[in-house]
Amino acid sequence: MLFLSFFLFLVGIAILWFSSEIVIRNIGPIAKFFGVKELVVTILGVSVLSSLPELSVSAFSAAKGNADISIGNVIGSNFVTLTFVTALCAFIVPLSIKPEIKDRESSWMILSTVIILLLASDKQLSRADGVILILLYIPYIFSVIKEAKNDTTPHVEENKDSTTDKKKNKIWLNFLLEIVAIVGVIIGADIALNNGQKFGEMLGIPPLALGAILFAFGTSLPELAIAVSATLKKKAEITLGEIYSSNIFTALVVLGICSVIAPLNLADMAILNFDIPFLIFAGVLVQLFITTGLKFSRIEAFLILILYVVFVLNHVIPGGIPIKF
Repeated sequence: MLFLSFFLFLVGIAILWFSSEIVIRNIGPIAKFFGVKELVVTILGVSVLSSLPELSVSAFSAAKGNADISIGNVIGSNFVTLTFVTALCAFIVPLSIKPEIKDRESSWMILSTVIILLLASDKQLSRADGVILILLYIPYIFSVIKEAKNDTTPHVEENKDSTTDKKKNKIWLNFLLEIVAIVGVIIGADIALNNGQKFGEMLGIPPLALGAILFAFGTSLPELAIAVSATLKKKAEITLGEIYSSNIFTALVVLGICSVIAPLNLADMAILNFDIPFLIFAGVLVQLFITTGLKFSRIEAFLILILYVVFVLNHVIPGGIPIKF
């Protein structure tokens, strides 16, 4: 039984990597079809769909009254992608940052987490709070669309006629492959998560830690797979665009939907005293790093990775690390 779970975990990882490769390959043709940057397609489509594992785990947990797992998964998943995934990608290839990511995505990511902390200051996230979070996602999307419309970057024109006709005839296949691949990413994540969960339950990990570490890492596998695949192809704008925009969607829409389904009672003060403030701190630190020279170096990645280790240890060590914000 243990061997079978481990084997299925590896199968899930394999599906994730194969599917993410297809996702990355089809972003370019779709972006060209709409005449926009690959970053826009990543933000409006890929990041949202890759966040479906977080949505499904958190929503089901909220519906079952497991508020700790629900919010722990959201905050933990965002922490995993912001620190571990970003650091891993920067270790592979130091990342060059596009100005719009620094000015828009990074700022919105920090803002969304600060808003969660403010709304949760009364130790709960009500349905009204959930609606506020969801509505706040709308101006972010409008800012992406507005910038895409105002983008004056020249797009390469090709010989029209037969070449254009062939591309138009083929674009439906790109859309189909993208949808199938993203479904594959989600299925792969689900297989890996379900089999990894058994180990956590056998070890007796408490609900908040289960959500913040195990579920968070498992549901972040799609973002990890897509980001690393993009990094290997030297597409840093897709790497960070996917990580940041996915975090924004998870913080505002996923947590918003969970709060609407069932108000979240935050009885565990660790989420308010450590997890959310520490995520804000990590976001500000990353913002400082990418502001200096629009690059994310291996040394900076190492420092960010230390934050991830501290976050995990806080949930593993009985009583947590004596750090309060």
